[in-house]
Amino acid sequence: MNAKIAAGSQDFAKVADGQTNALVQQLEARTREYLNHCAKTIPSAERNTIWSRLYAAAHRLRNAVVTGGGTYAAVADAVLEIGSNLLGCEEIAVLKLEPNGKFVFIVSSVGITPAHRRTLKTHIEKISAEINKGQVRIVDKRVPRDEFLTSIGITALVPLSQGHTLEGAIVFFSLLPQRTAFDSGDRELLGLLSIYVRPSHFGM
Repeated sequence: MNAKIAAGSQDFAKVADGQTNALVQQLEARTREYLNHCAKTIPSAERNTIWSRLYAAAHRLRNAVVTGGGTYAAVADAVLEIGSNLLGCEEIAVLKLEPNGKFVFIVSSVGITPAHRRTLKTHIEKISAEINKGQVRIVDKRVPRDEFLTSIGITALVPLSQGHTLEGAIVFFSLLPQRTAFDSGDRELLGLLSIYVRPSHFGM
């Protein structure tokens, strides 16, 4: 029995290693792509700034996968750095959801208060329903469909899913004082996170 368990663990490790190796290659390709765009864009142009931020985010995620031993926790921690340094938000939670969407645990977080945790726990079904829409959301209090997320203080919501399977989300609360709202460049960066921070990349 123990031999079978050990063999199963080794097989799982091989799958996880294969997934993370593929992820590293994808992120390296993205960093090269963004770097090339930076080189072709006038440094003073707004688009150059966006390419630079995308490059920095992809590079940070790649390093997290490589130096973090292929663990999801290491990548989740990198998301917090990206959120703070590139998005101007220091109230972030990276969530992992159970298949039924009714249980959530926080993989990593920064600036999350007990009140935030109660909000996530109390409204998990409604939040799951918002995540299930499968769209990167920059919350706009002027838009009726964003009324619920606005009411609980969420400023952006990044779904993490594989196909139709909901795996988790990145939840952003208040921005830093110098930022009034997320912009179009932020949306691209949030989209990058939605693709490369999925738990299934790490065998979870």
